[in-house]
Amino acid sequence: MKLIYYPFKSFTIDAGEPTILETGNHEVYRNLLINFTDMADNLNFSDDTLELISTTKALKWFGDASICTDLNKLFLPQLYKQIKLNLTAEQNRIITDQSRTLKNVVLEATYSLDLPLNIGDQIATEKVLKFCDLHFDTSLSTNCYGIIETILKTAKELNEQRILGFMNISDYLTLQELQDLFELIRTLDLTVLIIKFSENQRSAEFNNCRYYYIDQDYVDWRYE
Repeated sequence: MKLIYYPFKSFTIDAGEPTILETGNHEVYRNLLINFTDMADNLNFSDDTLELISTTKALKWFGDASICTDLNKLFLPQLYKQIKLNLTAEQNRIITDQSRTLKNVVLEATYSLDLPLNIGDQIATEKVLKFCDLHFDTSLSTNCYGIIETILKTAKELNEQRILGFMNISDYLTLQELQDLFELIRTLDLTVLIIKFSENQRSAEFNNCRYYYIDQDYVDWRYE
């Protein structure tokens, strides 16, 4: 995948290799943020054949994952579908039998009311999963590394093919956590882009990543 941002040469973003794009130019940084949040359209992405792809189809933007990231809202609807697909025939049978038992108990409770009430026959597996209150571990809300790690692992489980976009992660992760995160990206073979405003070029800190830096004078420095 390539990020096309005129007048710069296109920026390559490949799976399995963390891509860092930092800039000391406020206008460049604002343009990146505005486009990645789907509020403008003056940046483009393309595939390896140079066919243009819309930002929403090319990029899954998470932004600053340390701020109010609701993993349940982000992923649970997709996970319900994935879990449903992964259920064995025996697990499906048990869910159906137990759901019918529960429905019968509720139906019997309505007999005390002189009302024409009935229970639906259909068993919706996704509703059963919601009833079970499936959710991500609440301890993740205070664990910045854990949040990003979970996003990456969940994206892999859901076979996410888009670029996963983050910002500012070096502000709140230790150097060891950053290295662990980069290794996880390689292991999972995910396509990840990380952007940051930085007045200084920091290629030495990301020597095991593809690193781009645009300075305040719009000069494009590349460390690929």
